[in-house]
Amino acid sequence: MLLLYFCIINLSIQAQSIGDFYQGGVIFYTYPSGGGLIVDIEDLSNPHPPGGTTPLDSLLSRWGGYSDFVAGTSNDSIGAGEINTQNFMTFYPDLNGSYAVHQCVNSSRGGYNDWFLPSRNELLEIFNHKSLIDSIALLNGGHTFDEFASLYPYWSSSQTPSLIDFRYAYVVYSSQPAFDLLRSKILEYKVRAIRSFSPNAGINSKPSTNKEIIKIVNLIGQEVCLKPNTPLLYIYNDGTVERKMIIE
Repeated sequence: MLLLYFCIINLSIQAQSIGDFYQGGVIFYTYPSGGGLIVDIEDLSNPHPPGGTTPLDSLLSRWGGYSDFVAGTSNDSIGAGEINTQNFMTFYPDLNGSYAVHQCVNSSRGGYNDWFLPSRNELLEIFNHKSLIDSIALLNGGHTFDEFASLYPYWSSSQTPSLIDFRYAYVVYSSQPAFDLLRSKILEYKVRAIRSFSPNAGINSKPSTNKEIIKIVNLIGQEVCLKPNTPLLYIYNDGTVERKMIIE
Protein backbone atom coordinates (compact mmCIF):
# COMPACT_ATOMS: atom_id res chain seq x y z
CA MET A 1 0.00 0.00 0.00
CA LEU A 2 1.34 3.38 -0.98
CA LEU A 3 0.70 6.11 1.53
CA LEU A 4 0.82 9.69 0.37
CA TYR A 5 1.48 12.38 2.95
CA PHE A 6 0.65 16.01 2.38
CA CYS A 7 2.49 18.64 4.33
CA ILE A 8 0.12 21.41 5.45
CA ILE A 9 1.81 24.69 6.25
CA ASN A 10 -0.03 27.51 8.00
CA LEU A 11 1.51 30.73 6.74
CA SER A 12 0.45 33.26 9.35
CA ILE A 13 2.21 36.41 8.15
CA GLN A 14 3.93 38.11 11.07
CA ALA A 15 5.54 40.96 9.14
CA GLN A 16 3.09 43.51 7.81
CA SER A 17 2.04 43.21 4.18
CA ILE A 18 -0.32 44.87 1.70
CA GLY A 19 -3.94 44.46 2.77
CA ASP A 20 -3.27 44.18 6.50
CA PHE A 21 -5.40 46.33 8.80
CA TYR A 22 -2.72 47.92 10.94
CA GLN A 23 -2.15 51.07 12.99
CA GLY A 24 -5.35 52.83 12.04
CA GLY A 25 -5.69 51.87 8.39
CA VAL A 26 -4.87 49.48 5.56
CA ILE A 27 -1.32 48.89 4.34
CA PHE A 28 -1.10 49.67 0.62
CA TYR A 29 2.64 49.85 0.06
CA THR A 30 5.74 48.27 1.60
CA TYR A 31 9.35 49.34 1.09
CA PRO A 32 11.96 46.72 0.16
CA SER A 33 13.97 47.73 3.22
CA GLY A 34 10.95 47.40 5.53
CA GLY A 35 8.10 49.60 6.71
CA GLY A 36 5.55 51.12 4.40
CA LEU A 37 2.44 53.24 3.99
CA ILE A 38 -1.05 52.99 5.47
CA VAL A 39 -4.26 54.56 4.12
CA ASP A 40 -7.16 55.61 6.35
CA ILE A 41 -10.44 53.69 6.04
CA GLU A 42 -12.55 56.84 5.77
CA ASP A 43 -12.51 60.14 3.90
CA LEU A 44 -11.83 63.20 6.04
CA SER A 45 -14.50 65.82 6.52
CA ASN A 46 -13.87 69.55 6.41
CA PRO A 47 -14.93 71.42 9.58
CA HIS A 48 -14.82 74.70 7.64
CA PRO A 49 -16.13 73.86 4.14
CA PRO A 50 -15.62 76.79 1.77
CA GLY A 51 -18.58 75.94 -0.45
CA GLY A 52 -21.45 75.80 2.04
CA THR A 53 -22.97 73.63 4.75
CA THR A 54 -24.57 70.71 2.89
CA PRO A 55 -23.44 67.14 3.68
CA LEU A 56 -21.56 67.06 0.38
CA ASP A 57 -19.76 70.32 1.15
CA SER A 58 -18.42 68.88 4.40
CA LEU A 59 -16.61 66.12 2.48
CA LEU A 60 -14.74 68.47 0.15
CA SER A 61 -11.68 70.69 0.52
CA ARG A 62 -9.59 72.97 -1.61
CA TRP A 63 -5.87 72.33 -2.22
CA GLY A 64 -4.68 75.89 -1.54
CA GLY A 65 -4.64 79.45 -2.81
CA TYR A 66 -5.41 80.18 -6.46
CA SER A 67 -1.88 80.75 -7.75
CA ASP A 68 0.33 80.37 -4.67
CA PHE A 69 3.65 78.67 -5.35
CA VAL A 70 4.18 76.28 -2.43
CA ALA A 71 7.87 75.40 -2.53
CA GLY A 72 8.76 71.74 -2.05
CA THR A 73 5.40 70.23 -3.01
CA SER A 74 5.99 69.29 -6.65
CA ASN A 75 7.32 65.79 -5.95
CA ASP A 76 4.86 63.11 -7.09
CA SER A 77 6.80 59.96 -6.16
CA ILE A 78 5.94 57.30 -3.60
CA GLY A 79 7.41 58.48 -0.33
CA ALA A 80 6.98 62.17 -1.16
CA GLY A 81 3.60 62.78 0.46
CA GLU A 82 5.02 63.35 3.92
CA ILE A 83 7.60 65.89 2.72
CA ASN A 84 5.02 67.64 0.53
CA THR A 85 2.75 67.92 3.56
CA GLN A 86 5.49 69.32 5.78
CA ASN A 87 6.42 71.93 3.17
CA PHE A 88 2.76 72.82 2.69
CA MET A 89 2.41 73.45 6.43
CA THR A 90 5.46 75.72 6.31
CA PHE A 91 3.66 77.84 3.72
CA TYR A 92 0.18 77.55 5.31
CA PRO A 93 0.93 77.09 9.04
CA ASP A 94 -2.57 77.89 10.31
CA LEU A 95 -3.83 74.63 11.84
CA ASN A 96 -7.36 76.02 11.63
CA GLY A 97 -7.11 76.18 7.86
CA SER A 98 -9.59 74.42 5.60
CA TYR A 99 -7.24 73.04 2.94
CA ALA A 100 -6.83 69.33 2.22
CA VAL A 101 -3.48 69.08 3.99
CA HIS A 102 -4.94 70.71 7.10
CA GLN A 103 -7.59 67.97 7.32
CA CYS A 104 -4.84 65.33 7.30
CA VAL A 105 -2.51 67.07 9.75
CA ASN A 106 -5.38 67.67 12.18
CA SER A 107 -6.62 64.08 11.99
CA SER A 108 -6.33 61.74 14.97
CA ARG A 109 -7.99 58.81 13.23
CA GLY A 110 -7.18 55.44 14.77
CA GLY A 111 -5.41 57.15 17.66
CA TYR A 112 -2.58 58.46 15.43
CA ASN A 113 -1.70 62.09 14.75
CA ASP A 114 0.92 61.73 12.01
CA TRP A 115 -1.36 61.56 8.97
CA PHE A 116 -0.46 63.39 5.77
CA LEU A 117 -1.84 64.00 2.27
CA PRO A 118 -0.60 61.38 -0.24
CA SER A 119 1.44 62.31 -3.27
CA ARG A 120 0.15 61.74 -6.79
CA ASN A 121 1.83 58.32 -7.16
CA GLU A 122 0.88 57.26 -3.64
CA LEU A 123 -2.76 57.82 -4.54
CA LEU A 124 -2.36 55.88 -7.77
CA GLU A 125 -0.83 53.02 -5.78
CA ILE A 126 -3.74 53.11 -3.33
CA PHE A 127 -6.21 52.68 -6.16
CA ASN A 128 -4.21 49.77 -7.57
CA HIS A 129 -5.49 47.97 -4.46
CA LYS A 130 -8.90 49.65 -4.34
CA SER A 131 -11.06 46.50 -4.02
CA LEU A 132 -8.89 45.04 -1.27
CA ILE A 133 -8.74 48.30 0.69
CA ASP A 134 -12.50 48.83 0.33
CA SER A 135 -13.24 45.34 1.70
CA ILE A 136 -10.90 45.75 4.69
CA ALA A 137 -12.28 49.24 5.38
CA LEU A 138 -15.86 47.93 5.50
CA LEU A 139 -14.84 45.08 7.84
CA ASN A 140 -13.36 47.63 10.24
CA GLY A 141 -16.11 50.25 10.29
CA GLY A 142 -14.91 52.43 7.43
CA HIS A 143 -16.40 53.08 4.00
CA THR A 144 -15.48 52.56 0.36
CA PHE A 145 -13.83 55.18 -1.82
CA ASP A 146 -16.98 55.57 -3.93
CA GLU A 147 -19.56 55.55 -1.14
CA PHE A 148 -19.78 59.34 -0.95
CA ALA A 149 -19.42 61.87 -3.78
CA SER A 150 -18.45 59.06 -6.14
CA LEU A 151 -17.82 61.36 -9.11
CA TYR A 152 -15.31 63.48 -7.21
CA PRO A 153 -11.57 62.73 -7.28
CA TYR A 154 -9.10 62.88 -4.38
CA TRP A 155 -6.54 65.60 -3.81
CA SER A 156 -2.88 64.65 -3.87
CA SER A 157 -0.20 66.74 -2.18
CA SER A 158 1.66 67.11 -5.50
CA GLN A 159 1.62 70.59 -6.98
CA THR A 160 1.97 71.16 -10.73
CA PRO A 161 5.53 70.70 -12.04
CA SER A 162 5.09 73.87 -14.14
CA LEU A 163 7.70 76.57 -13.50
CA ILE A 164 5.45 79.42 -14.63
CA ASP A 165 1.82 78.54 -13.78
CA PHE A 166 1.14 77.49 -10.20
CA ARG A 167 -2.64 77.34 -10.28
CA TYR A 168 -2.88 73.54 -10.38
CA ALA A 169 -2.27 70.40 -8.36
CA TYR A 170 -2.87 66.74 -9.15
CA VAL A 171 -6.08 64.92 -8.35
CA VAL A 172 -6.60 61.19 -8.79
CA TYR A 173 -9.88 59.50 -9.72
CA SER A 174 -10.57 56.18 -8.00
CA SER A 175 -12.20 54.65 -11.07
CA GLN A 176 -10.65 51.47 -12.45
CA PRO A 177 -8.16 52.02 -13.91
CA ALA A 178 -7.36 55.07 -11.81
CA PHE A 179 -6.16 58.19 -13.58
CA ASP A 180 -4.84 61.59 -12.59
CA LEU A 181 -5.37 65.13 -13.86
CA LEU A 182 -4.20 68.63 -13.00
CA ARG A 183 -6.98 70.70 -11.48
CA SER A 184 -7.26 74.24 -10.13
CA LYS A 185 -6.21 74.44 -6.48
CA ILE A 186 -9.40 76.27 -5.51
CA LEU A 187 -11.71 73.48 -6.67
CA GLU A 188 -13.16 71.24 -3.97
CA TYR A 189 -12.41 67.52 -3.89
CA LYS A 190 -12.21 64.60 -1.47
CA VAL A 191 -9.43 63.89 1.02
CA ARG A 192 -8.10 60.50 2.20
CA ALA A 193 -5.11 60.64 4.55
CA ILE A 194 -2.17 58.26 4.80
CA ARG A 195 0.64 57.64 7.31
CA SER A 196 3.86 55.65 7.37
CA PHE A 197 5.01 52.82 9.64
CA SER A 198 8.51 51.81 10.63
CA PRO A 199 10.56 48.88 9.30
CA ASN A 200 10.07 45.53 11.06
CA ALA A 201 7.05 46.80 12.98
CA GLY A 202 5.23 43.87 14.55
CA ILE A 203 7.48 41.09 13.23
CA ASN A 204 7.92 39.63 16.69
CA SER A 205 4.34 40.13 17.78
CA LYS A 206 2.39 37.06 18.83
CA PRO A 207 -1.31 36.51 18.21
CA SER A 208 -3.60 36.44 21.21
CA THR A 209 -4.46 32.95 22.40
CA ASN A 210 -7.97 34.06 23.38
CA LYS A 211 -9.27 35.40 20.09
CA GLU A 212 -11.63 33.36 17.92
CA ILE A 213 -12.31 33.38 14.19
CA ILE A 214 -15.77 34.76 13.42
CA LYS A 215 -15.55 34.44 9.63
CA ILE A 216 -13.22 33.95 6.68
CA VAL A 217 -13.43 36.13 3.57
CA ASN A 218 -11.57 36.34 0.27
CA LEU A 219 -9.59 39.39 -0.81
CA ILE A 220 -12.70 41.14 -2.17
CA GLY A 221 -14.66 40.69 1.07
CA GLN A 222 -16.86 37.69 0.17
CA GLU A 223 -17.37 35.16 2.97
CA VAL A 224 -15.94 31.77 2.00
CA CYS A 225 -15.07 28.38 3.44
CA LEU A 226 -11.47 27.40 4.09
CA LYS A 227 -9.64 26.88 0.77
CA PRO A 228 -6.10 25.47 0.52
CA ASN A 229 -3.53 27.33 -1.59
CA THR A 230 -5.61 30.53 -1.53
CA PRO A 231 -4.81 33.72 0.42
CA LEU A 232 -7.73 34.47 2.73
CA LEU A 233 -8.59 37.02 5.41
CA TYR A 234 -9.38 35.68 8.89
CA ILE A 235 -11.65 37.99 10.91
CA TYR A 236 -11.39 37.60 14.70
CA ASN A 237 -13.74 38.52 17.52
CA ASP A 238 -11.30 41.12 18.85
CA GLY A 239 -11.54 43.13 15.61
CA THR A 240 -8.19 42.07 14.20
CA VAL A 241 -7.68 40.72 10.69
CA GLU A 242 -4.97 38.28 9.58
CA ARG A 243 -4.12 37.16 6.08
CA LYS A 244 -3.24 33.46 5.89
CA MET A 245 -2.73 30.76 3.30
CA ILE A 246 -2.84 27.02 3.86
CA ILE A 247 -0.56 25.19 1.40
CA GLU A 248 -1.31 21.58 0.58
